[in-house]
Amino acid sequence: MRFPLYIAKRYLKSKSGNNIINLVTILACLGVMAGTTALFIVLSVFSGIKDYSLSILDVDTPDIRISPIQGKTFLVDDTFIQKIQKTPDSIFYTKILEERAFFKNKDKEEIAYIKGVDSLFNKVTPLDSLVMVGEWFAANSTNTCITEYQLTRKLDLNVYTDLLQIYVPKAGKGYISNPNNAFTTIKPQVVGVISNQNQEENKFVYVPLSLSQQLLSKAPNEVSYVDVALRNDINPSNTIEYLKENFPDYRISKREEINGSFYKILNSEKLIAYLVSLLVVMMVLSNTSGTIIMVIVDKKNDIKTLLNLGAPLKSVRRIFATYGFLLNVIGMFVGLGIGITIVFAQLHYELVMITPSIAYPIAFEWENIWVVCITIILFGALASLLASGRISERFVKKR
Repeated sequence: MRFPLYIAKRYLKSKSGNNIINLVTILACLGVMAGTTALFIVLSVFSGIKDYSLSILDVDTPDIRISPIQGKTFLVDDTFIQKIQKTPDSIFYTKILEERAFFKNKDKEEIAYIKGVDSLFNKVTPLDSLVMVGEWFAANSTNTCITEYQLTRKLDLNVYTDLLQIYVPKAGKGYISNPNNAFTTIKPQVVGVISNQNQEENKFVYVPLSLSQQLLSKAPNEVSYVDVALRNDINPSNTIEYLKENFPDYRISKREEINGSFYKILNSEKLIAYLVSLLVVMMVLSNTSGTIIMVIVDKKNDIKTLLNLGAPLKSVRRIFATYGFLLNVIGMFVGLGIGITIVFAQLHYELVMITPSIAYPIAFEWENIWVVCITIILFGALASLLASGRISERFVKKR
């Protein structure tokens, strides 16, 4: 292998007597540099978009959720509480009751979800940090609510002055004889409005847990699910394993599973972007194949000499395959250097802005470097092998 590598390095360092060959070689190297830079930046941008999107979800998504496998609610009894308090990691947990409801204010009507939360809710999902008008209701509140901004606009609500009418059908069977008795109604006072960039949160109105249990005719310890947050920024795998062992009749979901569809969309977008960029890279690497073929034609006399000296045809092919490989690797490293510089420049100096206060999201990840290197090396080696395969005894014998 040393012989093909030595000759390939000599060809790469030395100038050809044909200026066109020198120019095409430089252009091929620049093409690999540009393709590498573009691929790395595209992957870094989508990594940044993913991190930005997940940072929005982090505010209202817990680390772990405990929900019933069957049915919509379950009872949080003393045994349940004792088990969850014995988790190996230090945690916060909050009880939540959620149901679809009908909301009305004057002549405005909307269907959304009522979400009853206890006093520890904001320690698990800190939505109180998103309050833009008013304040989050106190722990001892009994008849107050927090509305989302878009829902507040649709219902034309005023903080501290309006009472929001919430209707839920009464449970039961048979025909409704009196429509006035078909619904359970509460009228909590609006004390705050939150602004959340997560579109899923447009459908919730938050009320104290006891008020939602009263509205839905549930027991004081009956909830839809229990959300868990780790107090320290640690891997939740130990806690998840413990909960699955001690709560076999419940569904234990980690953050990625709670928003599974959203994670799939983000990963799919990054995959599509990679495949599109890969097409560009393959076109660039095809130029490398053309360059190798031109070098082979230019070095035809050298090839004859090597074969006459007893060099195997296979070794001669390796010379030009190695030549193309080295050309791609040089372009790859230079392109990566340029791409990394651009990424860090955007991270530190915010060169491109979405709004005057928000920089275009981008992230540096070692995973992206490995993906780029494997892609360029793999497809570059394939292009080089295909081009070097053009060397044959028939080619050498031609005048």
